[in-house]
Amino acid sequence: MTQNATGGRNASRVRRMAVTALGGTLVTVGLRRRSLGGTALALTGGWLLYRGVGGRTRPSESGGATPGSEDSGVEAETDSGATAVERSATVRESPDELYRFWRDSDLLTRIVGGFAEVTLAGEDRHRWVVSAPFGRSIEWETEMVEDRPGEFLRWESTEGAPIPNEGSVRFRPAPADRGTEVTLTLRFDPPGGRAGRSAMNLLGVVPETLASKMLYRFKSLAETGEIPTLDRNPSGRGSGDWV
Repeated sequence: MTQNATGGRNASRVRRMAVTALGGTLVTVGLRRRSLGGTALALTGGWLLYRGVGGRTRPSESGGATPGSEDSGVEAETDSGATAVERSATVRESPDELYRFWRDSDLLTRIVGGFAEVTLAGEDRHRWVVSAPFGRSIEWETEMVEDRPGEFLRWESTEGAPIPNEGSVRFRPAPADRGTEVTLTLRFDPPGGRAGRSAMNLLGVVPETLASKMLYRFKSLAETGEIPTLDRNPSGRGSGDWV
């Protein structure tokens, strides 16, 4: 057996052990919390235990930009595990038009893509439903807390959300009449701190990737009215979940 093969097997074994340990921790912490957040944490831990014991782990997605996008941005993680991500892109439409576009609830579901199902839950409120392990789902509501037409939107999850989060989108005229600079900011504060963040990554819920893909989809929809798919492109790994 070659050295590379041995190293690969050792790395896989260490990864499975880490996933199993993390799963056990999340189950324990989740069961101690008699809340929706605790249930979500325990479900995630149980799924990780299943993956770890079964010898199958899912690597986290890259936080880079989606192929074909023009976005750029920064991200930061706090000691508690909360993650703030910012992405920007230039879109060939006016700020007012893009603002109206984002406020359309039907289009918002297409922008979010396969990450969640988003429906209107009242004036300036939306319900987000995300698939969870074992056929379950996790849901929360967000409320618009700041609204400056043609300039800025900011929303926050309501009290009791299993994964507290907030987001904003800013519209600024781009230089040389090239359209609008759109800046999307997302912040997630998963239960369990850093352990919760690791669980989100292993489940494929990566804030950096989510922000990049949301902005890519928004740009494509605003400029062309459709979202290109990479389903038939072997290099478009993982993109089918977003179409």
